[in-house]
Amino acid sequence: MSADLSTVTEGPFAGWKRAEPGDTFNGLIGAYYYDTSDPTRVKVGFQAEKRHLNGGGSVHGGCLLTLADTSLFVFAIPHLGDGAAVTLQLDAQFQAPGREGDIIIATGEITRAGQTVIFGRGELRCGDKLLLSFTGILARKKIKPQGDA
Repeated sequence: MSADLSTVTEGPFAGWKRAEPGDTFNGLIGAYYYDTSDPTRVKVGFQAEKRHLNGGGSVHGGCLLTLADTSLFVFAIPHLGDGAAVTLQLDAQFQAPGREGDIIIATGEITRAGQTVIFGRGELRCGDKLLLSFTGILARKKIKPQGDA
């Protein structure tokens, strides 16, 4: 999760934290919002815009997969400490389409955090409608000291 978080004061994400999109890949899709009021049930969300749609008018599957992947890392933060991780595997089952204007929320959990890999699962929903369920595996990554190539 970006260190540059601000609290949202109005709209559908009022009370949530907003990560500034920045110039990374996630910035192309975000902004993302985080509800950390219950550290054991962190939520990650965004609002679908026209730029998130595919040619058929639904939220692009790649956009939903990006939210799932990002969420897996957010759920893993308490298990990473000062470390980092990379995605080893991300499996997803598309259940229903998302639409422009939808507030899409990811919830999930880490099911096991080992020495080298972290396993998690979650869902993306718009209200009561399940859009996507996912499981993933993250590999812990050693952080190189500054100046090492």
